[in-house]
Amino acid sequence: MDSKKINTSDMVYKMIEEKILSQEWTPGMKITSENQLAQELCVSRMSVREAIEKMVALDVLTKRQGEGTFVNQLSASTYLNSLIPMILLDQDNLVDILEFRLVIEVDSARLCAERCDEEVIDSLEQCYNDMCIYQNEQDRFANADHRFHMHIARGTKNSLLIKVNSILTDLWKFHQKELNRFLGPRGGIHEHRKILDAIKENDAELAGLFMHRHISRTLEEIRSIILKK
Repeated sequence: MDSKKINTSDMVYKMIEEKILSQEWTPGMKITSENQLAQELCVSRMSVREAIEKMVALDVLTKRQGEGTFVNQLSASTYLNSLIPMILLDQDNLVDILEFRLVIEVDSARLCAERCDEEVIDSLEQCYNDMCIYQNEQDRFANADHRFHMHIARGTKNSLLIKVNSILTDLWKFHQKELNRFLGPRGGIHEHRKILDAIKENDAELAGLFMHRHISRTLEEIRSIILKK
């Protein structure tokens, strides 16, 4: 794709974003038509359409057949999604995300071991069993892996950790599928069993240690793949 076209589309995107953030365009408001925006900005209609479609995909705008394009009511998750479009994720992003998870999830495992109830443990067991059953089915395995980590966040009973994981859930799902695409299930099942057993024993330090080892091992393998490219 032509880089000039990409830059023009990005310029249109930034203009729309500024109008929304400045509240010139407010939730529920119909925005200027594609034709009019193209004329006002002296760009092609295709560039305007690409910028709008990106915002629709990020749930910032909604297109209604025969009516036009409208601004959505924005939540914290919408703002966050606009910072990390799924389509731009690649192996380098996986490293950033894993480093972030290393910071967040080690202490989450510790808190979960201290605070979780039997319902969370039952959910973790189910996720682990699903991982064992579906280790040869990439999507199902990744889904079970993702749910395992989400239940650990729920087990912390910390509202902020639960909220962060809720906001980032789409990113986590995509990330988990990418990791399993690159690495497969090897190592992961055994490591999840150790994390789960430590949580069941209410051993916070051991749960944190095993989570640290799990994410660190994954991080090193992804870095190794990137260096070989």
